Order: sequence, then C-alpha cells, then structure tokens
Amino acid sequence: MLKVTYTDTGLYLEYCPDPLDLLLSDRVCMYAHAQRAIGVQPMRASILLSATLLSHQGLERFQEIEVASCDRDWFEVTLPGLWLTEDPDQEIGIFVTELDPRLEHRLLWMWQLTQQSQIQNAFAQ
Repeated sequence: MLKVTYTDTGLYLEYCPDPLDLLLSDRVCMYAHAQRAIGVQPMRASILLSATLLSHQGLERFQEIEVASCDRDWFEVTLPGLWLTEDPDQEIGIFVTELDPRLEHRLLWMWQLTQQSQIQNAFAQ
C-alpha cells in the first residue's frame, strides 16, 4: 500500500506493508478513542514525477493509474484510493491506495529519485 501524506508544506510518499483494511481499522479506532472526527472518502490523488524518469519505467501498462505530461520536465501520476482527514474541506490529510506491488515500489522509487534531484538542483543554484 502507498500512503501519501499531504501537509501544509508539501507531500510525503511512503510504502506501507500493511493491507489497506488494517490501516483503516486502526486509524478509525484511534480517532474513536481520541473522540475526534475522521472522514474517509474515495477519490483520486496525483503526484508529480520528473519527466526524465518516465520513458524507462513502462507505467502505461498499469491500467489502475493515469499518466499525463505536465510539461517537458514533469509528469503527473493519478492514483485511485481513499482520502482520510479530520475535515473534508482541508487540504491536509492522508491518501492511501493499494495497487500492484510492483507498481507501488516503482512509484516510490521514482518519487524518491525526483526528491533527490530537486535537492541537488537547489544546492547547485
């Protein structure tokens, strides 16, 4: 399962070995014990990845995602999943999705390479 955490400063993508059902039940129980509201709704979320990585990855064969070019430097991968948040109108929350494990690992690897590239570019300037 992939988990995308959206914060007010950006997003963080991570792989979670636990099944989606377990994460949901644990999260709902945690919020119930804390007497806090939680919203869970199906939706789609996108992550941006470096265009230099796209041509070598064969993402088009995975039908559960959509891949679109943003410009010459970036492409967007749109994933189906669930949005978990305390307030449905907030942009801060967690998006979770269960995809083909090969795809999950490939997307995580590509996202990590994109982040490393951005850090290196920031220091080069």
